[in-house]
Amino acid sequence: VDSLIYFSVPFIILIPAQGDELQQIKIRTNSTQKQVEVLKREGEVLTVIPPDQTHNCLTTIFSSSVRQVAFSASLMASGGGDIGPFNAYTSLIFRNVVSNIGNAYNPNTGFFTAPVRGVYHFNYHIYGHGHSSHGSGAVLVKNGEYIFMAYEHQTTLGANSANTVTMLLELGDVVYLLQRVNTRIFDDQLHYTTFSGLLLFPL
Repeated sequence: VDSLIYFSVPFIILIPAQGDELQQIKIRTNSTQKQVEVLKREGEVLTVIPPDQTHNCLTTIFSSSVRQVAFSASLMASGGGDIGPFNAYTSLIFRNVVSNIGNAYNPNTGFFTAPVRGVYHFNYHIYGHGHSSHGSGAVLVKNGEYIFMAYEHQTTLGANSANTVTMLLELGDVVYLLQRVNTRIFDDQLHYTTFSGLLLFPL
Protein backbone atom coordinates (compact mmCIF):
# COMPACT_ATOMS: atom_id res chain seq x y z
CA VAL A 1 0.00 0.00 0.00
CA ASP A 2 1.38 3.32 -1.02
CA SER A 3 2.03 5.70 1.81
CA LEU A 4 -0.02 8.92 1.92
CA ILE A 5 1.89 12.04 2.80
CA TYR A 6 -0.11 15.16 3.91
CA PHE A 7 1.28 18.66 3.79
CA SER A 8 -0.17 21.27 6.15
CA VAL A 9 -0.16 24.37 3.90
CA PRO A 10 -2.64 27.19 3.35
CA PHE A 11 -4.88 26.76 0.35
CA ILE A 12 -7.70 28.58 -1.42
CA ILE A 13 -10.45 26.92 -3.37
CA LEU A 14 -11.79 29.22 -6.11
CA ILE A 15 -14.75 28.08 -8.10
CA PRO A 16 -14.24 29.34 -11.67
CA ALA A 17 -17.75 30.79 -12.01
CA GLN A 18 -17.41 32.75 -8.80
CA GLY A 19 -13.97 33.98 -9.80
CA ASP A 20 -15.30 35.30 -13.10
CA GLU A 21 -18.21 37.05 -11.38
CA LEU A 22 -15.97 38.74 -8.83
CA GLN A 23 -13.64 39.88 -11.60
CA GLN A 24 -16.54 41.41 -13.55
CA ILE A 25 -17.80 43.22 -10.43
CA LYS A 26 -14.32 44.59 -9.80
CA ILE A 27 -14.08 45.83 -13.41
CA ARG A 28 -17.49 47.51 -13.26
CA THR A 29 -16.71 49.17 -9.91
CA ASN A 30 -13.36 50.51 -11.13
CA SER A 31 -14.98 51.86 -14.29
CA THR A 32 -17.74 53.59 -12.32
CA GLN A 33 -15.25 55.13 -9.89
CA LYS A 34 -13.29 56.56 -12.81
CA GLN A 35 -16.47 58.09 -14.25
CA VAL A 36 -17.27 59.65 -10.87
CA GLU A 37 -13.81 61.22 -10.67
CA VAL A 38 -14.22 62.71 -14.15
CA LEU A 39 -17.64 64.13 -13.27
CA LYS A 40 -16.30 65.58 -10.01
CA ARG A 41 -13.57 67.39 -11.94
CA GLU A 42 -16.22 68.78 -14.32
CA GLY A 43 -18.36 69.92 -11.38
CA GLU A 44 -21.38 67.89 -12.51
CA VAL A 45 -21.81 65.36 -9.71
CA LEU A 46 -24.83 65.99 -7.54
CA THR A 47 -25.22 62.80 -5.50
CA VAL A 48 -23.26 59.59 -5.04
CA ILE A 49 -25.11 56.60 -3.54
CA PRO A 50 -22.85 53.98 -1.87
CA PRO A 51 -22.89 50.36 -3.12
CA ASP A 52 -25.91 48.35 -1.93
CA GLN A 53 -25.59 44.96 -0.30
CA THR A 54 -27.25 43.10 -3.15
CA HIS A 55 -25.38 44.15 -6.23
CA ASN A 56 -22.11 45.59 -4.91
CA CYS A 57 -22.29 48.40 -7.43
CA LEU A 58 -22.00 52.18 -7.28
CA THR A 59 -24.89 54.29 -8.63
CA THR A 60 -24.16 57.84 -9.64
CA ILE A 61 -26.81 60.49 -10.20
CA PHE A 62 -25.63 63.59 -12.01
CA SER A 63 -26.80 66.56 -13.99
CA SER A 64 -25.10 67.77 -17.14
CA SER A 65 -26.65 71.24 -16.95
CA VAL A 66 -25.93 72.64 -13.48
CA ARG A 67 -26.18 76.44 -13.58
CA GLN A 68 -23.82 78.70 -11.64
CA VAL A 69 -25.28 82.16 -11.10
CA ALA A 70 -23.96 84.94 -8.84
CA PHE A 71 -23.48 88.69 -9.01
CA SER A 72 -22.37 91.59 -6.84
CA ALA A 73 -22.40 95.28 -7.69
CA SER A 74 -22.22 98.73 -6.13
CA LEU A 75 -24.21 101.77 -7.13
CA MET A 76 -21.64 104.06 -8.75
CA ALA A 77 -18.97 103.06 -11.24
CA SER A 78 -17.15 106.40 -10.86
CA GLY A 79 -17.37 109.58 -8.83
CA GLY A 80 -19.64 109.89 -5.83
CA GLY A 81 -22.57 111.74 -4.35
CA ASP A 82 -26.22 111.58 -3.38
CA ILE A 83 -29.08 110.23 -5.48
CA GLY A 84 -32.51 111.68 -4.77
CA PRO A 85 -34.78 112.64 -3.21
CA PHE A 86 -37.55 111.79 -5.71
CA ASN A 87 -41.32 112.08 -5.41
CA ALA A 88 -41.85 108.55 -6.76
CA TYR A 89 -40.17 105.17 -6.38
CA THR A 90 -37.18 105.18 -8.73
CA SER A 91 -35.08 102.33 -10.18
CA LEU A 92 -31.59 101.91 -8.77
CA ILE A 93 -29.02 100.84 -11.33
CA PHE A 94 -25.89 99.33 -9.80
CA ARG A 95 -23.25 100.05 -12.42
CA ASN A 96 -20.04 98.97 -10.71
CA VAL A 97 -20.13 95.20 -11.29
CA VAL A 98 -17.68 93.21 -9.18
CA SER A 99 -18.86 89.80 -10.36
CA ASN A 100 -21.56 88.59 -12.73
CA ILE A 101 -21.25 84.84 -13.13
CA GLY A 102 -23.89 83.66 -15.58
CA ASN A 103 -24.57 87.25 -16.77
CA ALA A 104 -28.02 87.30 -15.18
CA TYR A 105 -27.58 90.85 -13.85
CA ASN A 106 -27.85 93.74 -16.32
CA PRO A 107 -25.83 96.83 -15.26
CA ASN A 108 -27.66 98.95 -17.84
CA THR A 109 -31.11 98.38 -16.34
CA GLY A 110 -30.38 97.21 -12.78
CA PHE A 111 -32.47 94.09 -13.44
CA PHE A 112 -31.57 90.55 -12.41
CA THR A 113 -33.35 88.00 -14.63
CA ALA A 114 -33.50 84.40 -13.42
CA PRO A 115 -31.90 82.13 -16.05
CA VAL A 116 -33.30 78.97 -14.46
CA ARG A 117 -36.05 77.98 -12.04
CA GLY A 118 -34.57 77.72 -8.55
CA VAL A 119 -34.05 79.14 -5.08
CA TYR A 120 -32.11 82.41 -5.01
CA HIS A 121 -30.64 84.54 -2.25
CA PHE A 122 -30.37 88.35 -2.43
CA ASN A 123 -29.00 90.98 -0.10
CA TYR A 124 -28.56 94.72 -0.36
CA HIS A 125 -27.11 97.53 1.70
CA ILE A 126 -28.22 101.15 1.45
CA TYR A 127 -26.29 104.12 2.83
CA GLY A 128 -27.22 107.78 3.13
CA HIS A 129 -26.02 110.82 5.02
CA GLY A 130 -28.11 111.98 7.94
CA HIS A 131 -30.67 114.63 7.08
CA SER A 132 -33.50 116.30 8.94
CA SER A 133 -36.08 115.60 6.23
CA HIS A 134 -34.80 112.68 4.18
CA GLY A 135 -34.07 109.15 5.23
CA SER A 136 -32.34 106.49 3.15
CA GLY A 137 -33.97 103.35 1.84
CA ALA A 138 -34.94 101.00 -0.99
CA VAL A 139 -37.31 98.12 -1.63
CA LEU A 140 -36.49 94.83 -3.34
CA VAL A 141 -39.00 94.08 -6.08
CA LYS A 142 -39.91 90.85 -7.86
CA ASN A 143 -41.92 91.20 -11.08
CA GLY A 144 -43.40 94.47 -9.83
CA GLU A 145 -44.24 93.11 -6.36
CA TYR A 146 -42.61 94.77 -3.35
CA ILE A 147 -40.86 92.05 -1.32
CA PHE A 148 -38.64 93.55 1.43
CA MET A 149 -37.91 97.15 2.42
CA ALA A 150 -34.72 98.56 3.97
CA TYR A 151 -35.03 102.04 5.48
CA GLU A 152 -33.28 104.26 8.03
CA HIS A 153 -33.63 107.91 9.02
CA GLN A 154 -31.00 109.79 11.00
CA THR A 155 -30.78 113.53 11.34
CA THR A 156 -26.98 113.44 11.65
CA LEU A 157 -24.04 111.21 10.73
CA GLY A 158 -24.99 108.24 8.52
CA ALA A 159 -28.15 106.23 7.85
CA ASN A 160 -27.45 102.57 7.18
CA SER A 161 -30.07 99.99 6.23
CA ALA A 162 -29.98 96.50 4.75
CA ASN A 163 -32.15 93.49 4.05
CA THR A 164 -31.89 89.98 2.69
CA VAL A 165 -34.27 87.44 1.19
CA THR A 166 -34.29 83.85 -0.05
CA MET A 167 -37.04 83.03 -2.53
CA LEU A 168 -38.16 80.81 -5.38
CA LEU A 169 -37.83 82.32 -8.85
CA GLU A 170 -39.26 80.96 -12.06
CA LEU A 171 -37.36 81.16 -15.33
CA GLY A 172 -37.51 84.78 -16.52
CA ASP A 173 -38.54 86.33 -13.19
CA VAL A 174 -37.05 89.81 -12.69
CA VAL A 175 -35.63 91.19 -9.41
CA TYR A 176 -34.47 94.77 -8.88
CA LEU A 177 -34.34 97.63 -6.35
CA LEU A 178 -36.40 100.81 -6.19
CA GLN A 179 -35.30 103.83 -4.20
CA ARG A 180 -37.94 104.80 -1.67
CA VAL A 181 -39.86 108.04 -2.12
CA ASN A 182 -38.32 111.15 -0.50
CA THR A 183 -35.02 109.47 0.37
CA ARG A 184 -31.39 110.12 -0.44
CA ILE A 185 -28.86 107.38 -1.19
CA PHE A 186 -25.11 107.91 -1.21
CA ASP A 187 -22.28 106.04 -2.87
CA ASP A 188 -18.70 106.70 -3.98
CA GLN A 189 -15.52 104.80 -4.71
CA LEU A 190 -15.65 103.11 -1.29
CA HIS A 191 -18.87 101.39 -2.44
CA TYR A 192 -21.25 101.83 0.49
CA THR A 193 -24.42 100.94 -1.41
CA THR A 194 -24.45 97.41 -2.83
CA PHE A 195 -26.69 94.73 -4.35
CA SER A 196 -25.82 91.02 -4.56
CA GLY A 197 -27.52 87.74 -5.39
CA LEU A 198 -26.86 84.11 -6.20
CA LEU A 199 -28.54 80.88 -7.16
CA LEU A 200 -28.55 78.51 -4.18
CA PHE A 201 -29.85 75.52 -6.15
CA PRO A 202 -31.93 74.90 -9.27
CA LEU A 203 -35.30 73.10 -9.15
